Amino acid sequence: MRNNDRYRTADIVAACQQYWPETHMLAHSLVIYLNRMNEHQMMEGSKSLLGFGLSLTEFDVLVTLRRSASPHVLTPTELQRSLLVTSGGLTKLLYQLEARGLVSRSVQMQDKRSKLVHLTGQGCELAEKVMYAILAASTKRFDAALNKKEQEQLIKLLGKIALATEGG
Repeated sequence: MRNNDRYRTADIVAACQQYWPETHMLAHSLVIYLNRMNEHQMMEGSKSLLGFGLSLTEFDVLVTLRRSASPHVLTPTELQRSLLVTSGGLTKLLYQLEARGLVSRSVQMQDKRSKLVHLTGQGCELAEKVMYAILAASTKRFDAALNKKEQEQLIKLLGKIALATEGG
């Protein structure tokens, strides 16, 4: 056990191997490690986001807009393809972000029912500030565990899994 009263991932894998050996396969261990690492990343990211007054989904909208081509404008449909939120949830989220001055919306000439979503200067600045804080913490953690070559190998391997999973 660690000082935060949570079992280490290696201990969970070892317990499965010892007490449920029929599930002990490489795939099971990979899933446990990937899930636990995702959980740690999400907890750490959430802490950073709280300091900036953003929820995970609000941040997701801002960085989705920021990583799009300049001038960082997408349709709600394009935004939704990148997010895990319903169209109704996205509308509510966009109203909240617009009220805070982080995005603006404009009517499309081709389809007046749909409004383009624009990342404002304030929204871009906040997205970048939060992203750099999260990246600094992640870089510190990954650099403590893996050298640059190992990180590149891991990215390549995870990319292969993603390609197989996403049918690419």
